[in-house]
Amino acid sequence: MQNSTSVGIKQLRLWCAAAVLSWSLLLTGSLSLYVKHEWQSVEFIGKKIGLTAVNKDYIYELWNAHNGGIYAPVNDKNQPNPYLIGFTDRDIVTPSGKKLTLINPAHMTRQAYQLEQEIYGIGGHITSLDAVRPENTPDDWEKAALLSFTQGEKEASVVMKQGDKTLMRVMMPAITQETCIQCHMRKGDQVGDIRGGISITFPIDGIIELFHKQFKTSALYHLLIYLIGITGLVLFYVQTSRQMKKRAAIEKQLRRQTEEWQNTFDAIPDIITLQDSEMRIIRANRATYEFFQTTSEEIIGTTCYSLFQQGATICPSCPGVHSRLDDYQHCSTLEHKFLENFFHICSAPVLDEQGQFQYLVYIARDITDKKKLEEELFQARKMEAIGTLAGGIAHDFNNILAAILGYTEIIKLSLPAASPLENDLNQIVLAGNRATDLIKQILTFSRKKKQQKKELEIDQTVKEAVKMMRSSLPTTIDIQEDIDEQCGIVLADRTNIHQIILNLFTNGFHAIGNKQGTLKISLKPITLSPERVADRPMPPGSSVKLTVQDNGQGIDKITMSRIFDPYFTTKEQGAGTGLGLAVIHGIVEDCNGFIEVESVTGQGTAFHVYLPTQHKKTGGKRQGKRQEIPHTPLPEGSERILFVDDEVDITHINRSLLSSLGYKVTIATQSLKALEIFQQDPNAFDLLITDHTMPKLTGSDLARSVLQLRPDLPIILCTGYTAAFSEQEALELGIKKYLIKPLSTKELAKIVREVLDNEA
Repeated sequence: MQNSTSVGIKQLRLWCAAAVLSWSLLLTGSLSLYVKHEWQSVEFIGKKIGLTAVNKDYIYELWNAHNGGIYAPVNDKNQPNPYLIGFTDRDIVTPSGKKLTLINPAHMTRQAYQLEQEIYGIGGHITSLDAVRPENTPDDWEKAALLSFTQGEKEASVVMKQGDKTLMRVMMPAITQETCIQCHMRKGDQVGDIRGGISITFPIDGIIELFHKQFKTSALYHLLIYLIGITGLVLFYVQTSRQMKKRAAIEKQLRRQTEEWQNTFDAIPDIITLQDSEMRIIRANRATYEFFQTTSEEIIGTTCYSLFQQGATICPSCPGVHSRLDDYQHCSTLEHKFLENFFHICSAPVLDEQGQFQYLVYIARDITDKKKLEEELFQARKMEAIGTLAGGIAHDFNNILAAILGYTEIIKLSLPAASPLENDLNQIVLAGNRATDLIKQILTFSRKKKQQKKELEIDQTVKEAVKMMRSSLPTTIDIQEDIDEQCGIVLADRTNIHQIILNLFTNGFHAIGNKQGTLKISLKPITLSPERVADRPMPPGSSVKLTVQDNGQGIDKITMSRIFDPYFTTKEQGAGTGLGLAVIHGIVEDCNGFIEVESVTGQGTAFHVYLPTQHKKTGGKRQGKRQEIPHTPLPEGSERILFVDDEVDITHINRSLLSSLGYKVTIATQSLKALEIFQQDPNAFDLLITDHTMPKLTGSDLARSVLQLRPDLPIILCTGYTAAFSEQEALELGIKKYLIKPLSTKELAKIVREVLDNEA
């Protein structure tokens, strides 16, 4: 538009330049015509004046001729005419004796011209192509005029410059009259012949001066008119160009506003359509075309209900069916049956200045993800509730395990050497320890905490996750492990690694279904070349490859292209969220790794996870199974211990164990009662061992109250599980050890001795 305005102004400038040129030529032409006309007037006036004078002189000459000449006294200026010597009466004497001589017409005219020249400066001349008298010889102009007379011209005139004067010359032919024959018969002239001419020359400076005055006046008028015209053209140019620029600026502003409106209209990610009173779409934004993967030609003119509902008639629930469009506003949620999408729609009318309906604005926001997120939030909250429940169960279950393992330890201590029951009791301890590990794994996975990457022995973390999954999957699934213990150290969050194993095992389990199947998991150290990771976020070099393979139904090519998309799932409603693989993909990328999939339809699928390793592990190979530590004497002591737990069995078990080691143990099953005992004599005890989760007064509150009375008293806090009080908080409070139940006799004896010795 700027270019078109520049072109328009340029054309206007050219037009105005042409107009100025035309106006200049017009005024110059007008002035020239005026000068020409005025000059012609000068010539005309001068000519008329000259012709009048010549005619007058010619009449005088004819008068003289009609009278046969006139007589004038002879004097110095008036001598007898030698050319009239043939006339007998040329010279006469009056009776008084005065001498007179005959003055013919030509001689009279010459004398008159001499007198006129002397008085008025007007010169006359009688001439002829065949002059008798030498003084009558014509000059060049007179000769040309005489020749023109022979061609039929009746008169001749010319304006000429002589010095600083402007002269007018006029000449008329002299026609031979009857009265002229007497003098001219000797030359053979006949009546009617041109015998010569009479010219007159006189100054016309006065007329020229008048012409100059009129020219100046006319030139001034023309200049004034010219300036008025130029001023008008300039004003026209300025005003028009200003209007053009103003119009261009307005158009530019309107265009910018339109573009801004259109850009804003198209930038809004929601689907927006403008509809007429028949619900036909008259305009749509880019999001509409992109969402429905169509063009404006296909959408414009269609109805909203055909676009969103695939229906042939307006939706019965639409408020527009039952209300006036100029008062039509509503919001609702709509499900697109064909696309399986949910929309939150709002519509409102746009009215003109008179309040009349123009069009309807229809906004549809795709809330499918929001719906799924709400469902996922609901699921997450259920999982949170389950996690909370798991924590409570873990607490109680650990107390139960503590009782089982504790009584088993007591029985073992009471057995004679080489008792056949010892092996059975060891198996009870092993089973209890496996149950303890399982509870720890469940709590590790369900615990809510900020993800924090640490250096992990990846093989050990994978083994922990597999151990947990063995307890979760049915026995129809055969889990086969091939884990190399020399895989190195990976920088990752332990829970995230558990999440990867959980999701991959869950996917494999769903792929196998209810039939017998196999899940193979392998973990191997590898070295990736730069070419292998050229298009990956992972650096080349030392890495680890985690593979989970199933022999399920496999994945087709179409599904393969979308398996990592959030919420994409091939499972039936309620069987999955479609987030598992997307979460894995995000975790792996966050660890600077990548994931690959291999699948054959009907044969199974293998997921390969590649993670960079930090460095190799040091030390020998770990034992895969828990081994019994050979029986060695437990550390003993004689200190006084206050043991507090709301579980009666746990207090009795630990009193027996600690008492057998020489300690003096006081037990309490109520924390308030324990505080009362301590307050009676704060120096009566050398160590406080307390549970945390107890009614009325928690273990941390009991410890806080006790430390106010005896800041130097060592305290050991035991808990089955609590998310409300962490080990860090316990240590900051002044508690020396934070232990998770159940504890073996050896662990308890060692820790009690360690705490007491450090305080000694």
